[in-house]
Amino acid sequence: MNHPSALTMVRRGAAAGIICCVLALPGGCTFPRKKMPPRDQEIADVLRLPQDIAPSAGAAGERLALDNDCQTNLLDEFRRRYFAPWTNAAPHYDPAETKELMKNTARGRWYGGNRRLMAPEMMRDLLHNCALESFPSRNETAISVAPAHLRGLPTRLPLFTSKDSYPFDMLQYPNVKLNEPLRVLHASLDGAWLFVESAYSAGWLEAREVALADRGFIDSWMERPQVVIIRDYATVADPRSGIAHRAKIGTILPLAAAGDGWWEAVVAVAGEERRAVSSVARLPREAAAPFPLAFDGANLALIGNQLLGQPYGWGEMYGLRDCSAMLRDYFLPFGIWLPRTATDQIASAGKQRDLTSLGPREKEETIRQEGLPFLTLLYKPGHIMLYIGTDPQGRPLVFHNIWSIRLKDAAGERPQLIGKAVITTLEAGKELGLAERGTLLEQGAALATITDRCTEAPAPGRRQP
Repeated sequence: MNHPSALTMVRRGAAAGIICCVLALPGGCTFPRKKMPPRDQEIADVLRLPQDIAPSAGAAGERLALDNDCQTNLLDEFRRRYFAPWTNAAPHYDPAETKELMKNTARGRWYGGNRRLMAPEMMRDLLHNCALESFPSRNETAISVAPAHLRGLPTRLPLFTSKDSYPFDMLQYPNVKLNEPLRVLHASLDGAWLFVESAYSAGWLEAREVALADRGFIDSWMERPQVVIIRDYATVADPRSGIAHRAKIGTILPLAAAGDGWWEAVVAVAGEERRAVSSVARLPREAAAPFPLAFDGANLALIGNQLLGQPYGWGEMYGLRDCSAMLRDYFLPFGIWLPRTATDQIASAGKQRDLTSLGPREKEETIRQEGLPFLTLLYKPGHIMLYIGTDPQGRPLVFHNIWSIRLKDAAGERPQLIGKAVITTLEAGKELGLAERGTLLEQGAALATITDRCTEAPAPGRRQP
């Protein structure tokens, strides 16, 4: 057999747009394959279904309409709960339970960010810094002067239940938005942290993120009309301090003035002795809207499509969102209140429909018959979803931010990461071989519709954070 010369091979390679090294291998020239960029595996639902809120919101049509009485009830409930840290005279959460929770957490067995067991001495130091012998030692109204994260103990260090349980930091509580009402209940021994209540949770904030708010400040803040941020991570720059913040969707600010293409909103900053004083920030018109936003298809798509595809953030880690945080922020611009956790959110909607005794097809039919698109929550233990309608085959569709699903193969069960906000059916990932009873449909435990609570919003009660 005649072999082409090296020169012939180089010429052929060059003619094909390929450069090869004829001396690389004794057997001749190896033509390199074009490297393709790596691509994460996507579940079939994400590839098949339009990742766009608009079609479902458009199809819902008149089913989205809220009557005037319902809108009024929902907004009244929202204002009562949102401003509760300023209007309640006493702590909302039980101080004794809160104190015991911190003790038990500090005495637990945890892994750190280095995947090693946390040293007992470090945990003792954290507990000592909580100064729990005098907890709670304060009862003062306040406001957040920066977006911040509530923490279970006064530290930024994460605590994981195992060396492989990232990102589930057990000290990561929800994000506090810029200029949220707070109540200060305690200070750490070193003074660097304050234990506060927000409208939906309680935990430690760094003291520099908090300013005390007196009655005159609070009254002027609550009496003004308000605007709400509708462009995620909008820049809110305070000319007085020269500090700019990135405000998430759902950030509420008092309105100072409106002009052609802009809003002026009041922002709180820390003045002397960490007392809150007002300043004014100018925002582009498209960054905010009068609060509350109209609950209609166009606005549901505007807010929802900004949240779609966003990475998952446990406890709003890195300023992102998990399943319950995403739904809370989704409804917040509309003046509709949702609490912090998936369990509390499904309970807050009023009447619950128990799905646990139904088979998969019965569950689907129940959801189709009883669900209201964009108003019905679906719950499985540890996860909350929003029903948004059906696909062309009549299967229920949900909008949710999900970390992973469980697959089963020859080696056993393993997680398949999704890690973002998506639109899926309730059998997401079924084509990959889910673990036994692994579909969202099979695990679905309850259905509840937010408007069921229109007639009588539940009164706030004291509970554990």
